[in-house]
Amino acid sequence: MLEPQNIEHSSSKEEKDYLFDYRDISVDSLPTQNFYGVPFSLLSRDEAIAHIFHFVETKEKVRHILFLDPLKFMLMRKGKQLNRIAQKASMVLHNGAGIHWAAKNHKIDLKERFSIISLMMDLFRYSEKNHTTIYFLGGKEDILEKTYYILTRRFPELRIVGRQAGYLSKTREVMVKEAIRKTEPDIIFVAMDFLEQEKWIENNMQYFGSSVVIGISGTLDVLAGVTKAPSYLQSRGLTWLWRTLTRPWNLHKMWILSRFYSKFLIPKNK
Repeated sequence: MLEPQNIEHSSSKEEKDYLFDYRDISVDSLPTQNFYGVPFSLLSRDEAIAHIFHFVETKEKVRHILFLDPLKFMLMRKGKQLNRIAQKASMVLHNGAGIHWAAKNHKIDLKERFSIISLMMDLFRYSEKNHTTIYFLGGKEDILEKTYYILTRRFPELRIVGRQAGYLSKTREVMVKEAIRKTEPDIIFVAMDFLEQEKWIENNMQYFGSSVVIGISGTLDVLAGVTKAPSYLQSRGLTWLWRTLTRPWNLHKMWILSRFYSKFLIPKNK
């Protein structure tokens, strides 16, 4: 297990700069760019965090922050049944370099590529100083506990009001939804496999109150220090690619990825 002082992440701020001032960033509008039917948010990481905490503070309604890698993008682009999830999300961000590269080849500038773990670390640091409440749902129990151990030592004042491993039975799922309803967390991190994660969030929005719900897939493995992905891939937000390559039962996903790269390999105007 990684010790708290050994957590590696890329933060948009210096370590000494504990109190971030995102209030100077305008949140009056959230610009988007359509790319094959997906409304990607045109934001820098600081702007994304400012918008997320604006959602937390205003508590107007439940908000879904959707991260798309090439695999998810292929299954959520225009004409696909799951495109409805992308259309309903409050914010759509691209995870890693793949989509950023593909959009550039089609003369579309998505502004900045995102690493889920880097954005999460900035959210944790800001949340600790603003008493934002956090709930974790999903992942294996041992991974979740390791993550909790590391975060509570790295961020001793971070308010984690609940955590529940994935693979829920029907009875357990009802209890988890009730726990979320009672604790009313500001931010819920959902760590499930795709497509289960996105479908579960969509089907249970009514239980989240005015929370900001962020799907983080297998990022808990990185936070817990148990991922085997090379640091080169981790730093570029490509841990999802490593998981796909190293799991034989993901061959159908490899086919989808091959279609993504063949479709966007040749630069052209869109």
